[in-house]
Formats: sequence, C-alpha cells, structure tokens
Amino acid sequence: MGSPETEMAALITSIKNEREAMLKEWEPLHESISKLLKGGRFTDARERHGLAFLEMELGAIVASLRMPLPPPRDLRGVDLYLQVNWLRSLEIEARNALSRVKSLCNQHGEDQAPRCFRRRRSFAYDSLPWTAYRLYRACSDDPRLDLPSSEIFGPSLPQADQVHDHLVGIDGTANKLLGWLMAADESLRVMAIVGPAGIGKTTLAMELHRRLRCQTQEHYFQCHVVANFSRRPHRSKLLLQTILKQIIEQLEAPSSPNSLEIMMLEDDPELLACKISERLKDKRYFTLIDGIFDESDLEIIKGAFPNNNCGSRILFTAQDEWIAGWFLSNYNGVVHKMKPLNDSDSEKLLRTKAFSSMDDCLPENLRLFCDEILNKCRGIPSFITGMADWLKQHQQQHGRSGIPRVEQVRLLLKQFEHWLSFDCSYELRQSSLYLSMFPQGYVFDKDHLVVKGLDEGLSSELRFCEFVDRNIITPAAENCGPNLDEDDLCLWQVNPFILRFLASRAAETGFVFTSATLTSAPRGGGNNTRIARRLALHHPDPQLPAMLQQMDLSHTRSLLISGAVDRTTVPLDKFGYLVWLDIEGWENLKDEDLLNICKMFMLSYLSVSNTKVSKLPPQIKELRTLSALDISCTNISEIPSEVCELECLEMLDLRGTWISRLPDRIVLLKRLEHLIVGAGARSGMIDSDRTVLTKIPETIYQIRNLETLVTIDLSDFSAKSVESLGDLRWLEVLAITWSFHQCSDKDYQQALRSSIERWRKLKSLTIHCGLGCSMEFLGSLTKPPEELEKFKVIAGKFASVPQWIRGLHHLTFLQITACKQVAGVVKILAGLVKLQRLVLGLEFIPEEAISIEIEGFKELERFSLDCPVPWLTFEEEAMPKLTYLRLNLHASHASEMSVPSGIRNLEMLSEVALCYNVRSVNSPNVKRTVEAVSKEVAEHRNSTDLFINGIQTEVNQAGEEEAESATRFIQVDALDDGVQAVDEVALRTAPHVQSEI
Repeated sequence: MGSPETEMAALITSIKNEREAMLKEWEPLHESISKLLKGGRFTDARERHGLAFLEMELGAIVASLRMPLPPPRDLRGVDLYLQVNWLRSLEIEARNALSRVKSLCNQHGEDQAPRCFRRRRSFAYDSLPWTAYRLYRACSDDPRLDLPSSEIFGPSLPQADQVHDHLVGIDGTANKLLGWLMAADESLRVMAIVGPAGIGKTTLAMELHRRLRCQTQEHYFQCHVVANFSRRPHRSKLLLQTILKQIIEQLEAPSSPNSLEIMMLEDDPELLACKISERLKDKRYFTLIDGIFDESDLEIIKGAFPNNNCGSRILFTAQDEWIAGWFLSNYNGVVHKMKPLNDSDSEKLLRTKAFSSMDDCLPENLRLFCDEILNKCRGIPSFITGMADWLKQHQQQHGRSGIPRVEQVRLLLKQFEHWLSFDCSYELRQSSLYLSMFPQGYVFDKDHLVVKGLDEGLSSELRFCEFVDRNIITPAAENCGPNLDEDDLCLWQVNPFILRFLASRAAETGFVFTSATLTSAPRGGGNNTRIARRLALHHPDPQLPAMLQQMDLSHTRSLLISGAVDRTTVPLDKFGYLVWLDIEGWENLKDEDLLNICKMFMLSYLSVSNTKVSKLPPQIKELRTLSALDISCTNISEIPSEVCELECLEMLDLRGTWISRLPDRIVLLKRLEHLIVGAGARSGMIDSDRTVLTKIPETIYQIRNLETLVTIDLSDFSAKSVESLGDLRWLEVLAITWSFHQCSDKDYQQALRSSIERWRKLKSLTIHCGLGCSMEFLGSLTKPPEELEKFKVIAGKFASVPQWIRGLHHLTFLQITACKQVAGVVKILAGLVKLQRLVLGLEFIPEEAISIEIEGFKELERFSLDCPVPWLTFEEEAMPKLTYLRLNLHASHASEMSVPSGIRNLEMLSEVALCYNVRSVNSPNVKRTVEAVSKEVAEHRNSTDLFINGIQTEVNQAGEEEAESATRFIQVDALDDGVQAVDEVALRTAPHVQSEI
C-alpha cells in the first residue's frame, strides 16, 4: 500500500480520466440536441419544451465536468470521494436518458426532412420530460452544490442589515471615513475595517461604498469592484475570477461570446492577478473586498491591485486587527476598529426592528425584558437584530402579554455565537442550505419538510434529527399552550438566528438566493445576466423587478414565493422551466395565475397551500410530470376531473379545503402514495370548527400503492368496502372516522379487525370515534401490525387496555381510554420499551393509588392523564426521561389521601399542567390536588414550570400557602374573558381526551 499522497494522486488521476471519458460522450449529445432545436423539426410545444430543458441540463453537466477539481481538504480526500460518487451516480442514473436522447437524435438527424403531418412514431415523446427530469436530478446531485454559472458570477456579500434605511449608530463614523476616502490624494489609499464577527463590518463597508457612489461623479472611478472571500475551495481563484469579470464588463467587451467563460475558468491565481493588474494599471478604481482571513489573502490584493497614483481606493474588512495593520504599513492606509453600539443606539436598533417604531410605549414587563436582551447582546448589532427578529415573531404569535423567559435569550445568543464561527464549507450540507428558502417564522411539520425535500432531491441528506440536535430546527412557539393536540405540538421552524446565517451562506455558494441576498448582491457595470437555480422571494422590494429583469429565469428550477410580494413583480410566464414551485402563503396569488403555472410542463412539485385560490383550472392536466400537489388551506371546493389524468402524481394534500367529495376517477392515480384530506395535521386531526369530511370513493382500495391515507370518512362505507381497505398492503399511516353505528355492528367490527390485521406495514393508526363509542371489539385482534409506532383512539373507549398492545415493541405514542379498573394495566403500559408519549384516559375513580415504579417507562417523555381522581404515586427514579406531566381534574368525591405524590422524584421534569373546569375551583378534590401538586413542584430540584388552566403560576417553598394563592388566582380571574375561553375549550375537549402532548 502506498503513502496517502500517492493514493490521493492516483484518485485524482482516476477522476480526471473518468470525467474526460464522460465529456466525450456528453458534449456531442448536447450539440446534437441544440441542432435539433435550431432545425425547427419539433412543432409541438411540449416536445420543444422538453428538448430545451434537456439542452440546458446537458449544458450544465458538461460545464460542471469541465471545471477543475477542488483541492482535497484533508489526506482522506473526502471531497474527492464525493466527486467519485457523483460521477458514478451520473453514469448510472443518466444511462437510460442517454439512450433515449440518442434514439431521438438518430430519428431526427440532419438528413431527415421536417415532418408536415404528425403520425405515430416509435420514440416515446411522453418520456421526454422524465428523461429531462433525470438529467436535472443528476445535475443537482453535484457535490459542489453550485453549478458553473454561480461559480462564474461569484459569491455575493452577506446581506445582514445592508438596507441603509435601517442602519443605526454608524452615520457619524461613515461620514468621517468617507471624508478620508474622498480626500484629494492621487496616491493609493487603503482602509481596513476590523472587528469580531457580527460587529457590523460588512454593513459599514457597504454603506461607505453606497455613499461614495452617490457623492462622486458618475465616472470619477473608472471601475468599481465589490467581492468577498468565499469559504469554499479555490477561494483565491474564485475571488480573482469575480473581480476580473467585473472589470471586463465595465472596461471592455469580450472578444467573443465564449471568451469570458474561458477566462473565468483560468486555473492559475497568479495569472489572474496579473491580468487584473494589467487592466487597472492606468485606471482610477475603487475596490471593496469583504472577509480577509490571513496574510495570504492580503498578498493576493497586493499582487492584483497596482499602486498607480491615479487616486484609487481599496477598502477591505477583516477580523484580525494585527494582520490589517501589518499590511497597511506598506501603504497610505488607516485601520478603523469597530466598536459595539452604545446603549441608545442599541435600544433604537432593537425597538425599530422588533416593533417598527421607537414611539411605542411598551408595557413595563416587556420594557424590562428588552432591557435584559440589550444587556446580554452587549451592543453587537447581529445579536440585536437576531433577537429583534425572534422577538417580533414571538409578539406576532403571542401578543405583548406573552413575555419569553430571560433564559431563552441566553440560550439563543449562545447558539448564535457558535454559528458566527461556523465553517459552512466544511460542515453545512446541501439540505441545511435548502432551509434558507423558508421565510422567517415559517412553521412546518416534519412530514411536510420531508416531502418538500424529497421533491428537491435531498432525500439522502435530509436528516431531521440532526437538524434538531444542532438547533438548526427548533420547536415552534405555537407548541406552547394547554390544549394542544400531539400532532400540533410537533411543529417546527428554522432557528431565526441560523436562518439569517443560512441565507447568507446559501447566496455565497450560489445555492439559493432570497429577496434580501439577491437585491444586495454586487452588480457589474455591464449588461450581465444572472442565473439563480433556486430563488426564494419573501418580501416586496422596489429593487426586485429590475433585478429579475437582469436574470435568465429560464435557468431557475426552484421558486418559492410567500408574503406580500407583488404579482406584477414576479413574471411567472418567464419561469417556464421550473421543477419545484412553492407559493404557500403568497397573499397576492390569483386564480388566473394558475393558468401560467399550468404551462410549466416540467413541474414536479406544486404547492398553493394557504392562499386565496378557489379553483383549479382544467389545464392542470398539462403538468404530466407532477408528483406532488398541495392545495391545503385554500378556498377550493372541487377537484376537477383533469387532476385524475396526472399519472405521475404521488402526493395529494387537500387538508382544510371545502372539497366535499373526490371524483370516482381518483382511482386512476395508480402511483398515488399519499392522500391527505380532512382539516388537520398529517396524522388526521379533525377541527370541529372547520372540517369538511371529504367523501372518498369506496373503490379507493384500488390505489394499491397508497402509504398514507388521512383522514378518511368511513361513515358511508359498506362493511365490504371497509374490509377491502385491507388490500392496501403498503399502508403506513391511516386515520379514519368510525361512527357509533359501526362500533355496534358486528359486520363492521369484523371488517375493521380483518383490515387492521392485513396492514402489516402500518406504523400509525388514528381512529376518530363517535363520542362514547365502545372499541372493545378491537380487543380481540389476533395479529396487530407489529411495526405500529402510533396508536390513537379519540373519543372511543375500551374496557381495559387490550392485551395485544404489550406486543407492540415499536410503539412510541399511545392514546387510549379505559373505563374499568383492571389489574395489570400499568404493567402493560410500562412494558412498552419505546413509548415516548402517553395520553391515558381512565373513566373510573381508583380504589388505590396508581403506583409508577422504577421498572418500565424508561423512554417516556410526555404523560397526560385524564381521570376523575388522578391518584398517582411516583416512586424514586420512576419515568427517568419524563419532561412534561399533565393532569386533567374533575370535581369528584374522593378521600383526602387521593392526591398525586412523588412528582419531585421525576428527575427530568420541566413542566406540569393542571386543567379543570373553573366552575370546579371550589371542589375539595380540585383544591387538594392543586395544593399537593404545587407543593411537589416547589420542592422539585429543577426549575419546573406549573401551569393551571394555561396560566403559569409561580411556586416556591411556601407549600400550602402558595397552592391556596394559586387557586384563589384562578377563582378571581375566572371572570376574565381569557380564562373563560380556556374554560370553554377545556369543557369542549376534556370528554374527548385530546392528544395534548
């Protein structure tokens, strides 16, 4: 075995040879398709559309294969092995595409005359879109993330707070530094702005550049260059390529259409620096370079920018003051050291960003909280703006009465400090950069994110648990509250601090451009055309129309629009080759816009969720490659029959619509895997205030590939049709409604039992029953699904916990109600080794304390008990991972001893919730329970929160006195509308044992 260096050299040689071999095959193919398009041999719009898409994707792959290899980051050559894997994937995935394209080129070669009349041809033209789509996927899997176009156009500067309308605390400094830069001095002047990450160096530098351009004559500087050092491989080469490109655009025209591209691919940084220096030797230039890291970066500047006594200026930013000073010792230069904002400017920045005004008179508790934020942010602008974004989002969700805890501020700032020093080029994956497309405050569930990611081709990289562990994704604020369904609890959002970071880094790599990063990107002086493969527009911006006009939108493959973006700003007709379109929450979307969308023949994913659209046009059938259609939470009331012609459709989401019935032809969608109806979360929550239970054809079992089916109303199904559902052998997630009549009918009972026993792959089963329905007939199941992870029976009840539940070794969530006291129930539940969440209803008064012992419940994290008398005793070391405990109380008669005890033994407990009808506040049972629980919480070793009917109650060592004050507080406040509302919700939900955890 040779040395690591020898093995690395051999690997590089192997990769280069493989790339050259692939180029010999791909390049002629690209040229052939270009000739076919130019020859006018295709008159059908769909055929030409598919061919044009093919041509662009082939061109992107060819250009990517031509690019030089990145240097290995370590002796293991991790990056090079990624390149090997990509080449192998490209070869395998595109082999079929190559044969199809070759067949097409042979059939329509240059020697063939154009066809005047259409007739049946041997080539399957309907396969053209899929052929193109496979090439797109192969192209998108390039491990370097960004395509050659973004390499050529260069990285953009970070966008943080570059809109000068929101700048705070730098006006005087900017004017002083501007005076130095504009001094009448023909020598080369160099200024360095230094300071730690997040202090505002880039913001000040960009503002100086803006003012300089405003206050000098149009052609005072013959060339303006703005660039930053990327953290990617070849950082020096990329910087010099970007600079050279800007210079050429401003000072000269390329000699031929391809000369600029060839020049951009120049591999020698020293040669690039010489070319820059040669072009600037007799020019007055201004250069802004962001992100100087070490001495080698400064040596590049020294070699590229001549000291030509033409009045030129260089401005750069760096974190290291010593390095900047060392470099400027050879020039007429000055170092400006950034300082934190003073108290007044810090407060102004926080309040204008969080509340849009300094004039608002804040409530005392909110004002004190803002003071605490400012104290912990220490005048660091990035900390303050990040906290302002988070606080604004929190206020929108909870109002000014909902004040976060100071501890949350400390944790968020700790995360942000970590991310400021995070090296994205080494650690960030493609999937995390993809998250930068989401708008600030966007809330999603896990399955929704995975579906979006799958359609972006990120299935192998989308590691949800890893995102959560690293605080990239955090629980949404909506999760807080007393009466939440478990499925609502599992709502997430991108950490607001990290989202700002990801947006900047995604633009830097050319992976995603957002409204902010696109409009703040540096512009060349020529008529350059920009390319953004992924584009996310969240906010209206006056610069956006002009910026989009400079772009070739035919190369955009993914587009996300949300918020109040103006319809006239976004030319949907120009985005003809989109593959992924997400316009969820776009306030200005109109029904007529869907007509333009139906001309995007390559669409694979389309979401119009949470918009005002009311009708799907029949032209929807033109989207023949569509695999996912999300029309949830819209005003659509009917599914046109043309949807049933979408043969590639795999996911259809109709939640929260007014659609009352699906067409019978829906069974023609043979590839459909996920059918989501009803109004709740993906697992089938039903909202009684607005739920249209969509009627589904009884022949739905004919769609044999279904994996997800929620929420299906079985009230009109015959017993035979219920039994036929057992034919769905791939079913993994199912939610159904089950009527009172069906609970008591033996034929229906047997039909449901039979189907459940045939769903061998089922992982989640939710049954919405008629109130009080007996589900005891399910107790006789002989072969329950062994892979079941979630089992929920809502509003229905069993005599006791069925014995077969003890065999569900994968069960993580259980919601069940038992109405008889039977020995061994707790033992069955404790034996569920993977159980994490338990919602247990007991419709009896325990004759003795329910003892929770050290054995069992090792993984349980959240426990809710609805019982007339929650007589629980927790022994030492019981439920070692429990963080949340909820007890629903009733005004029942019980002995003085029938109160919970041992809560202090729950080592990880962080929150306890007590819920009861406020009319029962004087019930002896309720008062004793509140008193006992309050005392236990007060004596707990952790800082455990206590919520009584949704209102947080302070506890201390005062024991009985504290508990009594808590119940008095609830009693007095029961007249308030807020508590009455909580009471009404509790009354409405308590009998149903809602899944609040």
